[in-house]
Amino acid sequence: MAGFGINVTLIEPGGYSTDWGGSSARHATELPAYDGVREQAANRPSRRGTPGDPAATRDAVLALVDSQTPPLRVFFGEAPLAIATADYESRLATWNEWQPLSVAAHGSQR
Repeated sequence: MAGFGINVTLIEPGGYSTDWGGSSARHATELPAYDGVREQAANRPSRRGTPGDPAATRDAVLALVDSQTPPLRVFFGEAPLAIATADYESRLATWNEWQPLSVAAHGSQR
């Protein structure tokens, strides 16, 4: 879109104080085969941080719209950057560990 003078920003939000999982949500019948997964999820420490205020998002979106050079991607909230940082550090560690195999799989360029 940049070729047409149009900027695009992907907003990646953290959690907000809304009712998305509350009384207004529709839940499927729980299947016993997934009991273990639900138990693990319930016991996992939360990395969500403090839920955001949906009204505050309006000003943030307008700041992006008014920006001459908005980012392609932006996180909204306290938690997403920490979550992404931990995820990418883990990915980099795995990729570095397996780099010799990756190079070997490419073969030699003679």
